[in-house]
Amino acid sequence: MPEFDPNKIMHGNGGAAWFNGKKLATLQSVEAKATGDFEPVNVCGDPATYSIYNGYSGEGTLVWLKVDSDVLKLISEAYLSGVMPEITIITAHTQKGTNKVERLAYSNIVVTEIMLAKFEKKTMTEMELPFQFGNFQVLETL
Repeated sequence: MPEFDPNKIMHGNGGAAWFNGKKLATLQSVEAKATGDFEPVNVCGDPATYSIYNGYSGEGTLVWLKVDSDVLKLISEAYLSGVMPEITIITAHTQKGTNKVERLAYSNIVVTEIMLAKFEKKTMTEMELPFQFGNFQVLETL
């Protein structure tokens, strides 16, 4: 069994994300997941429940410190016009010490909510962007 190496543990400081090719320099957090859609199958004479895979749905959230209104402008124009833009998000997570990267691309994105205004005194303003995606691609693995 290989010896434990704490230097290979993934850490959030090694994360990055790009929204339509623009790096989110003040990124705070990323979450993206694909959830399988399974249908239960039962047959006579067998007490087990089996599952049939029907596909998946994808969703996620990006959070960054607000430094401009680029995303607000893009999504608010889409909501007002009814024409959704083509959006691609890429995430990368680098393993410290090895410089190996886990990188994924998400496409067919729909932004499900846009915060129009949120701020409070003595607090940095964060932009939170929940989204759904139709496709994802694993570009690079550790």
